[in-house]
Amino acid sequence: MSLTDRCNLRCTYCLPDQARFAPDRAATSELLKLTNLIAEVGGVHKIRLTGGEPTLADDLVDHVRNARALVPIVGMTTNGVLLEPMLPALRDAGLNRLNISLDALDRDAFERRARRPGLDRVIGSIRAARRLGFDPVKINAVAMQDTDYAALVRFAAWEGVHVRFIELMAIGEARPFQAAQYVPAVDMRTRIAAAGIRLQERTDRDEPTSRVWSIEGHVPAECSVGFITTTSAPFCSTCDRLRLSSQGRLHTCLMDDRGHDLLTDLRSGDEAAVRTTIRAAIAAKRPPARFVREGVMAMIGG
Repeated sequence: MSLTDRCNLRCTYCLPDQARFAPDRAATSELLKLTNLIAEVGGVHKIRLTGGEPTLADDLVDHVRNARALVPIVGMTTNGVLLEPMLPALRDAGLNRLNISLDALDRDAFERRARRPGLDRVIGSIRAARRLGFDPVKINAVAMQDTDYAALVRFAAWEGVHVRFIELMAIGEARPFQAAQYVPAVDMRTRIAAAGIRLQERTDRDEPTSRVWSIEGHVPAECSVGFITTTSAPFCSTCDRLRLSSQGRLHTCLMDDRGHDLLTDLRSGDEAAVRTTIRAAIAAKRPPARFVREGVMAMIGG
C-alpha cells in the first residue's frame, strides 16, 4: 500500500524534477479501514508499505502497527534517506522486512540518478537495519546501462544483505528512454560473471516475482542476488498482489492507471459496497494488455 505519492528524491525513471503531487490523500483512519477491509476480503498474508517515500508519512508507525495486527509479515520499500533514526520505532511497531533502494555506490552516479544527495544516509540505513535485526534486508536497484552490477553485488555480500535488480519498465518518466537504457536480466548476469563473480541459481526460494541466485563463497541465507524480470519474463501468471493507493484506489496491476475507487463508498458509510468492489476487482484481475503506463510510479507505489 502506498502511504503517500510524495518523495524526497527525483529519480530519473520515476519522478519529474518539478513533480506535482495529488492533493487528495485519504485520511489516516480511512487508509487504515481500507487496509483492514482488503485484508479481510482478499485473504492477505503479507503487507508492504510503499510510497512515493513512506518515511515522509506522519502516520507511518500507525500503519505498521495496524498491518502487523493483521498479518505476520510487514515490509516496507524506502529510499533510505530518512530511515535510520526511525528504525527502532518501526521495529517495535512490528516492521520486520525492508527493501532499500540503492541504484549506485558512486556518489556522482547516485546523484545523477536520484537528482538529490543522500548516498551516505542510505548506506547508513542499510547498516543500521542489519544491526537492529531486520530480516531480510534487500537492496532494490533499477537496472540501466550504466549500472555497476558487480559493485552492488560485492557491496551486498560484504554487508550481508540481499540485492534485487529490477528491469526498467516503460512507466511514467522512464518511457522516453526505456528502450535505450533497458538491460535484460540475462545480460546483467553476463556482466556480473565478467567481473569474476560466480552465481548459482537457487530453486529453494519461494519468490514469485524474481529468480534468485546465490554467490559462490557466501552463505545464501545472508546474501543472494535476484532479478525481477518485469519486462523480459513477466510474472503475471503467478501475481497475486493488490495495491492500495494513498488516494484510496485499489489497483490489481502496476499497469492499471485508473484502479477501483474504494473511498467514495467508505465515506458514505457503505462498507458492503467496498467489500463488493474489492471482490470484483480480485475476480477481474488479469495480465495487462501491454507493459506501458502513462502515470507516475510514485502515485501507486512500486
